[in-house]
Amino acid sequence: MLRRSGVDMSRFTAGSVRSTAVSKAKAMAVPIACIMATAGWSQESTFAHYYDRPLTEVGDIQEAVLA
Repeated sequence: MLRRSGVDMSRFTAGSVRSTAVSKAKAMAVPIACIMATAGWSQESTFAHYYDRPLTEVGDIQEAVLA
């Protein structure tokens, strides 16, 4: 599905979707508590360590998958 959406599969994998989704939610000012509850995390450190990633410029995975 990612390939069909135009995502560069040499740069991104299916595992990129979760971190992109929660990073995009944070960038859109969704409260961390809401992100954690939706993802089923009990520790904010899980989000901060594994999933809080800087979003890249327009045209990358977040635009292809989450737009």
